[in-house]
Amino acid sequence: MVRAFQKFYELTMQSKKPKSIDEFINSPYYIDFAKFGNHLAALKPLYIDKYIEFVIMNGVKLKDWTKDFVYDTYIIDVIKKEPSDSATDRSITEIVEWCDKNHIPFKDFFFSISTNEGAYLIRTGRISPWVLYLSPSGEQLMSRFNEEHGKMIAGIIDAAYWMKIFKKSEDDVEYIRTLLEQSGL
Repeated sequence: MVRAFQKFYELTMQSKKPKSIDEFINSPYYIDFAKFGNHLAALKPLYIDKYIEFVIMNGVKLKDWTKDFVYDTYIIDVIKKEPSDSATDRSITEIVEWCDKNHIPFKDFFFSISTNEGAYLIRTGRISPWVLYLSPSGEQLMSRFNEEHGKMIAGIIDAAYWMKIFKKSEDDVEYIRTLLEQSGL
């Protein structure tokens, strides 16, 4: 929260001197930054520093920093730009954690996760299209989504976009497919 406040002043006011805790507490922005801090703790955004920079550099009004549409815009941008290995590592880690927590074998993740939770993990960037599209069982989850789920994740799983990326990244696609097949996912 304080870090976001300092970054805000650094980027918007060209402030070279870091703001003190007292300056933060006495700031007219304190309440909004406190709300944003709570939002970040609950959301656990991907690449938190990039998210903070995103809201500041894109001129998002401070009162909107906690709104879903802001994170949705950010996550679509991040997901489309991040390297395939980072996306795959994060997704596998998320799947392993979910399976451990729910006492489900790794290979059964896409069959066992509820559609609501699956859509949430995709929408928040925790499950990447790299894993969703390239795993043998990812289609199983997508086939269970209803229209509302489809709307929630449409920007993330934009099939036309991902097919172009996969064509440009044939080596990455082959490696990830092999990895996911060998893992049983």
